[in-house]
Amino acid sequence: MALKNGRLTPMEREFAKQMARTGDKLYAATKAGYAQPAVRSSQTLQRPEVQEEIRRQAQHRLRTEGAQIGVDVLIELAQDKKQKGSTRGMAAKSLVQLSGIAGANALSEADLAEMPAEKIRGLLAEAERLLSERMAAARVIEHEPAAIEVEAGDVFD
Repeated sequence: MALKNGRLTPMEREFAKQMARTGDKLYAATKAGYAQPAVRSSQTLQRPEVQEEIRRQAQHRLRTEGAQIGVDVLIELAQDKKQKGSTRGMAAKSLVQLSGIAGANALSEADLAEMPAEKIRGLLAEAERLLSERMAAARVIEHEPAAIEVEAGDVFD
């Protein structure tokens, strides 16, 4: 049953969390604790607030876990000497672009495919040097966690 103030119930929040994680509505409804998961999953998905929460959680997961996995894989490909040169070059190019150090003289795919391996290694070394400089100049910002307001009847009561 939805709350009258438009907020999600604890079960709806858990349902949205599991849907964003797995995409399986029956599993999500079961994990949320619904007595009739097959029926309740479809009903719960009809609520715009639940749909928005699923979308919000999925986007958050992509921006955090997904981004980290993507960068890790690109780094592995770029460093793996067993990979084809074109694969390593594309991974290196993507890393340079993602790091923001590519600047105005960004390379096209055709440039990399036609470039000798030594030139690509030189560009990669330059990109690593620039990245190291930027990382050294970056500040670590220490902070205290923000206080979280919990309403009566919330998940952790």
